[in-house]
Amino acid sequence: MFDKFRLKDVLVQYKKDFVITQWGNEKYKWEAVKCFQDNWDVNAGDFADMLKRSLAKTFNLLASMNNFPARMITGFARTAPEDVRSMFIALFDETKDVYERIEAFKMQSSIMLEKYGNGAGQHYQYENAISTYLWLRYPDKYYIYKFGEIKAVADELESDYRFRKLPMRITSGTSISCMTRFVRN
Repeated sequence: MFDKFRLKDVLVQYKKDFVITQWGNEKYKWEAVKCFQDNWDVNAGDFADMLKRSLAKTFNLLASMNNFPARMITGFARTAPEDVRSMFIALFDETKDVYERIEAFKMQSSIMLEKYGNGAGQHYQYENAISTYLWLRYPDKYYIYKFGEIKAVADELESDYRFRKLPMRITSGTSISCMTRFVRN
């Protein structure tokens, strides 16, 4: 559980300070959402090009030092567009459990890496990237998962949840599972 009164206080303060302290650092994220929303068409004839245009303004949301999920997924889309189209259709299917959709996306990414990775060591399609795709598609429902931020929120709200950061390959959904339980409670 967490302190619901503390949550209300934190939200009031966040809204009060948003324009002054947050908007300058957060605006690009909403420009990325707009870009995605304006370009996303799962039925596009050239799926790879549509995906590239949709992700064009994600910048550091889907790329950072030694982490290139956008580049990898768009590369897979150029090589196997129908496979990647199916991955996104399944990921965005709100009739299915979010945890299962995320796990399936990671599993399909591993299969794509084996088939089309050309020796790449990983596919970079983990919780942070996949939650970013979900957020870009459904910004009112999802947000970008970052271990440090979810831990800071849990601490700020005096939650009794405790989180441990495990190596990415070992977690395989553990962090999303913990996050889902935290948010549901």
